[in-house]
Amino acid sequence: MFTSGLVSVSFRQLDCDRIIAEASAAGIDAIEWGGDIHVPHGNLKQASAVRAKCAAAGIAVSAYGSYYRAGYSEDHGLKFADVLATAAELDTPLIRVWAGGIASAKATAAERGAIVADLRRIAAMAWQCGIAVATEYHADTLVDSTESASRLLFEEVNHPGLLTFWQPPLGMPVADCRDGLRRMLPKLASIHVFYW
Repeated sequence: MFTSGLVSVSFRQLDCDRIIAEASAAGIDAIEWGGDIHVPHGNLKQASAVRAKCAAAGIAVSAYGSYYRAGYSEDHGLKFADVLATAAELDTPLIRVWAGGIASAKATAAERGAIVADLRRIAAMAWQCGIAVATEYHADTLVDSTESASRLLFEEVNHPGLLTFWQPPLGMPVADCRDGLRRMLPKLASIHVFYW
């Protein structure tokens, strides 16, 4: 089943009430709320208010866009426990994270290992709360290629609570995009659609 949604950070300049109103008017089914501006990490009061407003408008909360970077954020002021508590208060089934902050081709074995270990840790934490974690299919992370993403998701972490978003990598031929998306299907949480 396909569900239409939007990512709140696409409208950083708008407040939550306006985003909900516009989404409702457009017939959007769900919203992913961003942790960097609309529903800040650890602000449970804001998360509760947004959850209630979405419910009143008949809009689901599809995900929490945390911008947590596995292998990095925990040591730089963003605790996954705060991300998880906020996601739980939003009553969302999914937390979007980044698989580190280094291109897969440039990551050393130690860097990759630290990202893998953190992804395994946070996936287990969230899974205990009935929430999945999904990587953003993004350049300069360990899911920046089909090969690296497959290795990460299916071999190195291989946790039922770790999924991935997918978006067409910039400049990738259509046939390769189709193949990459097919390979991700068992771990696919959502597809990010946008216009370049």
